[in-house]
Amino acid sequence: MKKISIIAIMALFATNIANAQDPEELRDSWQKTITVRPSQDPIVEKLFMAWGEEFPGKLVDVFYEYKYSNGKIDKQDKDSVNVDYAPKNGFIEIYSSKSTVVKEDGNFVKGEVITRESILQAVYWSLPSGNKLFGISIKVDGEIFPECAALFYEYNVAKETLTPRADITQNVLTAIDQSTEIFVKLPKQGRDLKYFDYASDADKVIKWNGSGF
Repeated sequence: MKKISIIAIMALFATNIANAQDPEELRDSWQKTITVRPSQDPIVEKLFMAWGEEFPGKLVDVFYEYKYSNGKIDKQDKDSVNVDYAPKNGFIEIYSSKSTVVKEDGNFVKGEVITRESILQAVYWSLPSGNKLFGISIKVDGEIFPECAALFYEYNVAKETLTPRADITQNVLTAIDQSTEIFVKLPKQGRDLKYFDYASDADKVIKWNGSGF
């Protein structure tokens, strides 16, 4: 990559690092076709970068910094930050958490240490058509409940486009009873999804059927 491109990426990081991805806004605005730039990067990275350009935010920027700083991340504001990048598995996970001491009474006890975490995962699977199914799952802890979103796109290899798959996204939401407060875990290995069912206090699985869920 040319030096000017790296500078541009780091400028983007500086601009967006203060902004967190908003799952609620994503759920309202994700259904748009995204053009994927041709590159020699691993498929999951290429798709994630294209999605991140359309929906920038703190977690996307952490991956940019990881990518263009040889795996080094500047842990600002006492954040705990980690990137799990496994291109052979077609998997990316960005994790960030921050602990704060409660200064005022409210939903928590004054003086209590509260840790809020943000997670962004990306993965892809091959489809029978030769295209790829690209998944994004995000969780951002709110004041009381987490805000979550799971989104799926079909990557057209010939046209280099990501097209929303609202049908598959809806199937996943139906499986978790339409909840927008549950984090859907994308797999680093295999193709089944997992989520924590608070009602039964156990992990549950959403099975891959060969072309979707």
